[in-house]
Amino acid sequence: MTGKTGKQAEKPVLAAPPEFKFTWGQHKQAMERLSLVQMARRVPVSLAHTARLALAVNRTAFFVLVCAQVLGGICTAAALAAISRAMGPLLTGGTVEERITAAAWPLIVAAAMTALGALASIASGSAARRLAPGMSTLADLAMVDAHMDVDLAAYDAPDFTERSEAAETGSARSAMLLQDALGFTGGLIDMIAVASVLAVVHPLLLPLLLLSVIPRGLGSVYAARLDYALHNETIASRNIKHMMRWHLTTPKLADELRGNSMREYCHHWYEAVCGRIDSRMVSSAPRYLTVYLIAATASGAFVVLTYGALAGLVVGGYMAIGAAGTAIVAMRTSTAALSSLVVYGAAMFQHALYLGDYAAFIEQSAEQSGARGPQVAQAPEKIRLEEATYTYPGKDTPALGPVSLTLNRGEVVAVVGENGAGKSTLIRLLTALTAPTTGTVSWDGVPTSDSDQRTAWTHVGLVTQSYGHWPFSARENITLGQPGPRGEEAVWEALDAVGMRPTVAGFPGGLDTLLARSLWGGHEPSGGQWQRLACGRAFHRRPALLVMDEPTSAMDPRGEHMVFSGLRDMREERITVIVTHRMENCRLADRIVVLDAGRITEQGSFDQLVAVEGGMFRELYELSQDR
Repeated sequence: MTGKTGKQAEKPVLAAPPEFKFTWGQHKQAMERLSLVQMARRVPVSLAHTARLALAVNRTAFFVLVCAQVLGGICTAAALAAISRAMGPLLTGGTVEERITAAAWPLIVAAAMTALGALASIASGSAARRLAPGMSTLADLAMVDAHMDVDLAAYDAPDFTERSEAAETGSARSAMLLQDALGFTGGLIDMIAVASVLAVVHPLLLPLLLLSVIPRGLGSVYAARLDYALHNETIASRNIKHMMRWHLTTPKLADELRGNSMREYCHHWYEAVCGRIDSRMVSSAPRYLTVYLIAATASGAFVVLTYGALAGLVVGGYMAIGAAGTAIVAMRTSTAALSSLVVYGAAMFQHALYLGDYAAFIEQSAEQSGARGPQVAQAPEKIRLEEATYTYPGKDTPALGPVSLTLNRGEVVAVVGENGAGKSTLIRLLTALTAPTTGTVSWDGVPTSDSDQRTAWTHVGLVTQSYGHWPFSARENITLGQPGPRGEEAVWEALDAVGMRPTVAGFPGGLDTLLARSLWGGHEPSGGQWQRLACGRAFHRRPALLVMDEPTSAMDPRGEHMVFSGLRDMREERITVIVTHRMENCRLADRIVVLDAGRITEQGSFDQLVAVEGGMFRELYELSQDR
């Protein structure tokens, strides 16, 4: 027996996940010095953004909404004016019949205006429902396009993910923009309508009402400050939470998670991050409570003061009873209008803060897009790197370079090296996915840093290690939504080239089979089949520059043989670059480039490099044979 003490061995204490801080927020100083005036200045930004989105979605619906809101304000003013005219007969002397008769028409007008105002509100709401989904979609599409267009180097920046998360919040706010804008503009229009009536009744009533709402306005401003500060405090943790949630729920990692007994630690890790976020949220509750209590108390005191002033005016004979009745109705209406104005104004201010992050991200992404110069119309005959280096943002040491290398059409070049040697970075530079930090990469003498990347990529076929399992049909997984002039025949030829014709023909819907088991009716190919499809995309594309990074790592020998046979058959038509760890595959290449620590240390044919005593390629080859 082993030496057990009778006590069960204590389970080790699981380490908490690291905590990161988000420091990029565009409006931290604004939040620290937030005031009611600043809020008022920023609200037009949100209103203008709302108007632009709405006009882009449906101009007719937008104009219906605006006209309905203005009509609602006119109806409010007309109803109050009619009530004011009715109050005099109702509250003065005479019989009940005489009072009702004298007030009948003003009351009918007030009722009609109220009904018309209700119809205007319904029309406004209907227009808003037609606009809101499209506005949210436009903002969402702008975010997706920004991510698809941005230069790959932007992803390497340490704060890119956090900036993206902050911008996503701004994008999500677009769904709330319209309703809050309606509340704000409705309150503003109603306030103007009521103010015109109150100013006629007695000029003192309006400033008193304003005083009663100012505390609530300040309370909303401070609450907005707390919301945005809390958002920035938790954004990094929320980003980590979302990332880990994908890892814990995706079928791609389900086998590894279970087979390696990772559940307990992953649950602990995820729970710890959730608890960290919850702790921040709960700890902020007392601050919100304090702000709202102070604001409500001060606002209530001013309301009491306002009604006291109204009573004093009546008792002192400075205001008729009928006018006082009108004032009470107007005060209630204006209080609601002012409340909407402040509450929705604070919401629009908050939207402006988040939309600032969103707009900044979209603007920066546009500046970092691949549209850098003239279009690349001709497929490259020669690609040349001259003292090219690439240093990732935030790093001091180049990941690649300086490197000088020339590739010619008709040539097959194999790139080998240990992990971290700079192979993936070299691929990015060759394919114009990113520009060198120093030196030049040129296609037929034209630097890629001065060219339009999108048109350059039309000449590229890229098979990466992390190729996409796109939830498209089998056909679209080959054509990538870019069918060639030869149509379906070319698709089957590409499938033949990678030995996938019998497999795809046996799918439930053939080429139309959806390749996504997670979607109803979909089919999921095996790992090796997915890799064959990825290579099939490149064969169908027939690019001038074909780059394949470990293209057969998941294939069986038959599939690997077919792919490399296809590469031999089409070598004359293009520049072919193969990144591989399988040294035997390098026999196909006309030239082998060996990378070590970002530098080219050897070049030559397979036979030449194998013969180099003490060379890295020979060492790697011998290690691959020693199994």
